[in-house]
Amino acid sequence: MSPTAVAILLVLAIVVDYMSVGPNSLRDRLAFIMATPAIREGFNGSPLDRKTVEAAGGLIQHLLNSTNGAYIAGASVNAILGAIIGILWIYVIGCMLPTKASKRLGRFATLTWPQSGLYRLNGKLWAAAVILGLMSDLPRGFIGDLTRGSIDLATSLVAPLPAFLFGAA
Repeated sequence: MSPTAVAILLVLAIVVDYMSVGPNSLRDRLAFIMATPAIREGFNGSPLDRKTVEAAGGLIQHLLNSTNGAYIAGASVNAILGAIIGILWIYVIGCMLPTKASKRLGRFATLTWPQSGLYRLNGKLWAAAVILGLMSDLPRGFIGDLTRGSIDLATSLVAPLPAFLFGAA
């Protein structure tokens, strides 16, 4: 996506969430599906991305160092950070599933982001979108492949929207 398309998509996601366009369940899903690829395309590899990963890694390293040489202190910071991002992705999948799926998937499909009022952004939705947008390349293994694949799929779905809606590619 071009920088213009990324900016338009990000603004569009903010407007959809802020102005409460559509039913709550669809609004949150639509805003998230537009915001995460826009953040990934716009900020991945940027100084913001590097500082965020460094800060999170520094916090995890500080927590590991505070164990005073316990066995857990030898854990890999990158693996822990990747696992946290992978678990966040699993939580987001639960929030994105329709509640009708709870008959088969149980309580996992009933996860939701808290509802925000009119003219308010949903903080938890945006926190998840920003974290996954910036750090979706950190998880490894099966969950990492699914995380990157789903964000790539969302990117391919929303990339044509700015050109279609506003004529800006």
